[in-house]
Amino acid sequence: MKRMFLPTLALVGVLLVAGCGDGEEAATPTAAVSSPTQPPTSPIATPMPSAGLPEASLPLGKIAFSSRRDGNGEIYLLTAKGERNITNNPAEDIEADLSPDGKKIAFASAREGIYNIWVVNVDGSGLIRLTGDPGGDFSPVWSPDGKRIAFSRSGSLMVMDSDGSNLQVVTEAKPEATALPCEGGAFLGGWSPDGKRLTFYAASVTEGVGQVCIVDVDGSNLTVVVAEPPGYHVEPAWSPDGEWIAFRSIREGNHEIYIVHPDGTSETNLTNHPDMDIEPDWSPDSQWIVFASDRSGNFDLYIMRADGSEVARVTTSTGKDSDPSWRR
Repeated sequence: MKRMFLPTLALVGVLLVAGCGDGEEAATPTAAVSSPTQPPTSPIATPMPSAGLPEASLPLGKIAFSSRRDGNGEIYLLTAKGERNITNNPAEDIEADLSPDGKKIAFASAREGIYNIWVVNVDGSGLIRLTGDPGGDFSPVWSPDGKRIAFSRSGSLMVMDSDGSNLQVVTEAKPEATALPCEGGAFLGGWSPDGKRLTFYAASVTEGVGQVCIVDVDGSNLTVVVAEPPGYHVEPAWSPDGEWIAFRSIREGNHEIYIVHPDGTSETNLTNHPDMDIEPDWSPDSQWIVFASDRSGNFDLYIMRADGSEVARVTTSTGKDSDPSWRR
């Protein structure tokens, strides 16, 4: 889960990790999406494949993720060859994001006493710190061309060049009591494929809601994508083909993965499962979604097709695996 930054929003973090109630066994959609502009049809119950790495017929590439299997937050890399600890540091390392070329990982780390944005090569070499704000920086996401990194700072959206220079403010958080939807604090999701817009979520403790939002990188054209029904709609991720935004929605106590067009149409529940399904991200070809779920009794990573079918578990650690980022 992407972290909360404003002190007034600390309660939201608690709400987003609250467990789901008892429910029926897993049900996943099987109907295919016939074209990028048509939503998946109604879900149909199907059996889940056995736990473990995907079969050879399923895609993988590289998936960077956060894991607590070593007792603290570390950044791991999953490939067809297995899993590897990239950071291996006693401090908290969280919120990994792979660069578009798959060669570098941006992440947030508290190794100097406060969370800042760091970058490391996927072999663990070349570690550098990019930010040093005393208020802390979180949720780095590379631009599609790999030249910039967006991140969140005290509820504001920021963009900088990939070497840490040319820092710019995209949006500034407004006081929660007077903020309109999408203005009370921005928690970064990701970039549009053309690199011109950002998707993020805003959450209000006093109102008990969260919205999925879009804004141009220059701070203009703020748009509310998902605000109804009232509840927490969080963790948006834009598909590489630009057609869909995946997000987590908490409704009636259930944490589910949904997709929606950027214009707010064709919203669809993909997971429909009684356990917690969180933190979606897309495969490079927009055909699959990786997410974290505790349906095994522990938070592991799963993948599914973009219509919710063919669910497969891809990590099996005893610690929490979360915040996946999928690249070629």
